[in-house]
Amino acid sequence: MKPISSVIIFLLLVCSAVWASIDSYHCAETSIVQDMNQALLKTLTGKREAWITPDTIQSYRQHLQIADLKSRSFVSYALGDDSHSLHSKQMKWQSGNHILTFQSYADCSFATVWGLSDQRLPLSFLLLSLVWMAASIVYFRRHRTDRLVLGKMVYAASDHSFRDWHGEKIAFTPMQQQLMELFINTVDCKLSKAVICETLWPKKPDASETLYTLIRRLKPIVSERCGLKIVADRVMATDWLLIHLQRKCQIVFLNGIGVIFKIYILGILYWNIMPNRGILSSFCCTFSC
Repeated sequence: MKPISSVIIFLLLVCSAVWASIDSYHCAETSIVQDMNQALLKTLTGKREAWITPDTIQSYRQHLQIADLKSRSFVSYALGDDSHSLHSKQMKWQSGNHILTFQSYADCSFATVWGLSDQRLPLSFLLLSLVWMAASIVYFRRHRTDRLVLGKMVYAASDHSFRDWHGEKIAFTPMQQQLMELFINTVDCKLSKAVICETLWPKKPDASETLYTLIRRLKPIVSERCGLKIVADRVMATDWLLIHLQRKCQIVFLNGIGVIFKIYILGILYWNIMPNRGILSSFCCTFSC
């Protein structure tokens, strides 16, 4: 299994958890609105007075089927659609010549709606993604301990081969192969000109021109196939050859489990709360901290 495949599966599981959580949140909102609609309809059916009394609100709350709404929902004269709160549809009540329009509202916070939603499926996806992440880390530690990833290049110490990100072997000449292995075997990927010349051409008095020719031919291959750059620099009157990463493509699953939950919760807040209803600034500050 390739590392990129493992990461794609992990991201799909996380995205599935976010999607399922958003869908469950919307289903909970729909259930709340439907419950308010049926409770308001039953209340207006038995209503006799034109004004709202404590008995009206008590009767309305008795008809509510969701227990958490009984202390958060109330009846009022229709004030129009309010995009910042959950509300029922407007219903007309008529007694003689009196025609009034009523509407019920629910003062439900994000946490209340979240608690009423069924989050078992999203949590299952999230748990499965964590299990997959842990299993992938164990797998790659056991099967890829002899491999080193630099840029888009993978070096396997078992067969001394260099491969690109697609698994295709990079065709180095024997001298280029030796030079790349010298870079790989150093801690900071830095070699002096003297060390390279003594290792590759021990019997040649001055191999500077040969080295420069080798580097000139190696640079395009390393840049295109490996995503790396070879840079010549002078440090303390000594010529050094440095290899720098243009981009780091080494697979890192996550720095911590907390990152998953931050992305997970922030996605829910953005897609469900920000466009539809206001959030207390104190809640936002507490969450971000």
